[in-house]
Amino acid sequence: MDEELQIVDVWSDNLEDAFEKIRDLLELYPYVSIDTEFPGIVVRPTSYLEDYNYQTIKCNVDLLNIIQLGLTFANSDGVSPNTASTWQFNFKFDLHHDMYAQNSIDMLKNSGIDFESHQRRGIDLVHFGELIMSSGLVMNEEIVWISFHGSYDFAYLLKLLTCTNLPSNQSRFFELLHDFFPSLYDIKFLLNERSIELSGRLSLQKLADHLDVKRVGVQHQAGSDSLVTSRTFFKLMQKYFENKLDDQKYQGIIYGLGKSSPASYNPSLMEKDMFQPTPLQINIPNGHGTANYSTINHANGTSSSINSNNGASIVNLQSGMGGGVGTTMASGMGSTMNSDMANNVGLMNLNNGVSYNTNYYAAASNTSYYKWNTLQNNVIYDSPFTKPKDTSILSDVSMYENKFHHNVL
Repeated sequence: MDEELQIVDVWSDNLEDAFEKIRDLLELYPYVSIDTEFPGIVVRPTSYLEDYNYQTIKCNVDLLNIIQLGLTFANSDGVSPNTASTWQFNFKFDLHHDMYAQNSIDMLKNSGIDFESHQRRGIDLVHFGELIMSSGLVMNEEIVWISFHGSYDFAYLLKLLTCTNLPSNQSRFFELLHDFFPSLYDIKFLLNERSIELSGRLSLQKLADHLDVKRVGVQHQAGSDSLVTSRTFFKLMQKYFENKLDDQKYQGIIYGLGKSSPASYNPSLMEKDMFQPTPLQINIPNGHGTANYSTINHANGTSSSINSNNGASIVNLQSGMGGGVGTTMASGMGSTMNSDMANNVGLMNLNNGVSYNTNYYAAASNTSYYKWNTLQNNVIYDSPFTKPKDTSILSDVSMYENKFHHNVL
């Protein structure tokens, strides 16, 4: 069989047929390797909590929608079915209505993901959740789940299964995780525990190359990545673990979370191959609900733009002393933008009922600290900051005082 044909693309019109075939495979091929593609990382928590890494996952998964899910099936020897071994589920995703980080979408487009097809033919999330619940894949101790740095993979799956936001705390997340996936392994945690180090930043592809695993399909597509994950896992077992794992030591642990989480904040634990620490552009389109704990651009550096249209309820902006939001747009009925900045905001558009709250001080120089491009339709502005020496920079604010409320000390 042509290896490319091992990967089956699943859309809304062949979804039920795919699950029928998967149910027939499970008894003989219970090792399921998983990979997901999703719209990047757009927000971060506003403080360094003890479970910062989990809260980063939660606030992103709550806000975003999955794009692809890849599942690859094998037996305990790593042998896959001689027909199809991998199913790539393509979910409904609309670039005009779903939130995303622009750099991640650009990367996925370059990897061949067709967003027009996702909009037209994509799988309904609720329907998928119903089918996977009754498939035998979850809540089944005989199924062994395999991932590489699987925090986001399992988080998105839990969101699909529960049809709700992730639990508010990490301990409850792991309770749910173990209920739905009683047996799971994270390859990156295995590597970390055995101190298996490769030069440079470890990625799935780098490990696959090290183990001479051949890729089928295109990198950064979920089907291909799940197939590489499966083959890499069994090669790793053979080379470093003598084909046997200590379940008490390795089972049920995800790299970067819980037992494998460091005592202090470590952003590298949350970055998969496709992400940069600071998103360059974020799109927050119509109809999104409250994200009142969420921070955009929590890092030194400058983001290119942040767009929010019609109902991105609460967005918090935060940066280090050396950074700034840069060119920023926030608009939307009932939206709130909070900022805790200590640097130049640059250009900002505030439209249609935005409440903008700031907690920073202005520079004590002639810096052009505020440049409002648009303030209209009952924008509420509240800024208890120290006035700069050059008060002329406030002219663009004061000229709109008839259209919005402001509080400048």
